[in-house]
Amino acid sequence: MNEKNFDQIRSFRDNEVNDYLQKIIKEDLFIEILSYQFGRDKVDEILNRLSQMQTIKELQINLLQPLLENLLKQSVSELTYSGIENIQKDNTYLFISNHRDILLDSFILNYILITNGYDTIESAIGNNLFVMPWIEYLARLNKSFIVRRDLEGKKIYYASIELSNYIKNTLLERKQSMWIAQQEGRSKDGNDKTQSSLIRMLLLSADKGQEIELLNNYNIVTVSLSYEYDPCVAYKILSNYQDKSKVIFKKTDKFRLNEMKEGLIDFKGKIHFHFSKPMLFHPNNRNIKDFINNVCHAIDTEIHKNYVIYPFHWYCYDKINKSNKNIDKYIGQETKFIEYIDSQKRKIENTIGMQTSIMDSLVENIYKFYAKIVSNFLKTQNV
Repeated sequence: MNEKNFDQIRSFRDNEVNDYLQKIIKEDLFIEILSYQFGRDKVDEILNRLSQMQTIKELQINLLQPLLENLLKQSVSELTYSGIENIQKDNTYLFISNHRDILLDSFILNYILITNGYDTIESAIGNNLFVMPWIEYLARLNKSFIVRRDLEGKKIYYASIELSNYIKNTLLERKQSMWIAQQEGRSKDGNDKTQSSLIRMLLLSADKGQEIELLNNYNIVTVSLSYEYDPCVAYKILSNYQDKSKVIFKKTDKFRLNEMKEGLIDFKGKIHFHFSKPMLFHPNNRNIKDFINNVCHAIDTEIHKNYVIYPFHWYCYDKINKSNKNIDKYIGQETKFIEYIDSQKRKIENTIGMQTSIMDSLVENIYKFYAKIVSNFLKTQNV
């Protein structure tokens, strides 16, 4: 299939690297980010090196990997992972995970892979995040492909076909592994569920009757992402409240940019990524709708059962259930947890003014966010 068919959504290639870098290094905000992360005295040297780079790999190893390492030192107390032995370096995979942070999920996945000698992945990113042209350029230089979020009506269907064909082309012809989240956007309530529309989109490029074979050829590997503290939980809770109550609060480009920044730099505590074994799907002698539902359930189960549940999560679970059943898992840490909740409350207050009664409800939803992670985990322990 001609790659020009995907020019509007594909990641950039090596022969495009230098042209786009020449544009990026002239952006004031990009220079400011470099200064913040590496020190103002090193900016000129970094810009000079960037101006000479010619390949994606060169950019990822010499800029993006050190950038992420800096971010991890500043905002993560411990990064761990498991199940890396379930994937082989000479195979291609479609990684599907729950979604916690706009940028960090795929950044960390890439970091784990590259530090263990694997090739980096192509990752999905919504075009609603491109608040400035250079952000799109840098994302696509980091092997991101675009999911269109700004379409309506039949255009959504045609874009889904294009995306499905691109994923098939990338995995089976280009032999390039990919990552995509299990649902559109991040989970706003802690309930990580695979959208059936994701699986339907993947199957749009399948020949009739070959849907199961196509998914099995994709070597789907679930990745369970566990963040001790979600850096943007306050914004997610606020957004979820607004969706349900129809409160109008328009996200400006400045707000989106700040949310991306806080997701990268705010404290996250411990983080764990678990790689499951490649999934194998079997015919169920039912209709395609049942098959898709079964696939979603299987992905959800793999993700949920491989969470790491941190003490704060157990604390929130007990709070919501008005119990101290799991107090042995967090005893002595309650004061620290209350301080964290208060910090998220202040973040909401600084974002948009709220009445006390509404604020109490929002704070309770923060507890529910983390409690839902625990309840989903516990449901899989009897499977």
